[in-house]
Amino acid sequence: MENAVFGFVGALVGAVLGFIGSILSTFGKNKDTQLTVLTQVITTERAQWRSDMRDLTSEFVSLLHQIKNERRQEDISEFHKLRVKIRLRLNPKKGHEYDEKLLTLLRTFKGLVDSDKNVPITIDDEIECFELTMQKLIKKEWDKSKKEAESGNLGASDKTHNQSMQSTASASAD
Repeated sequence: MENAVFGFVGALVGAVLGFIGSILSTFGKNKDTQLTVLTQVITTERAQWRSDMRDLTSEFVSLLHQIKNERRQEDISEFHKLRVKIRLRLNPKKGHEYDEKLLTLLRTFKGLVDSDKNVPITIDDEIECFELTMQKLIKKEWDKSKKEAESGNLGASDKTHNQSMQSTASASAD
């Protein structure tokens, strides 16, 4: 009789543990699925952001060259529209080197275009700097997306990453 009771209790404990294990497995898979979907959505959004920035930058630079050569009101209106579209896609917080540089250049371009004078021929250096900085930002975002897609983990913000890199550098200097 004792064997029957122990057998029954053992079967009951086994069934309960199996049930709990299956629930935990289901929740674990659900969490993994949610993380995979989130990673895919963010990766897709970043790809769209990079594509938009390439297109906007190309149009913006072309328009700056047109305005440099001839000041037409419709070009100036389009300039402001594109400038705002680019600005709204950049991070205004401190600690984002490329974003800060691009925002500064956008303010410079705005000041030059809004002045009553013609845009100076020397603006070519600023335009080249704008293109190069945008290229670096897009490449940085590509590398970030690639790393996240490979690992399946969403990375920390740039500021957090930069702070950890600085603390690592200062710790190794000690």
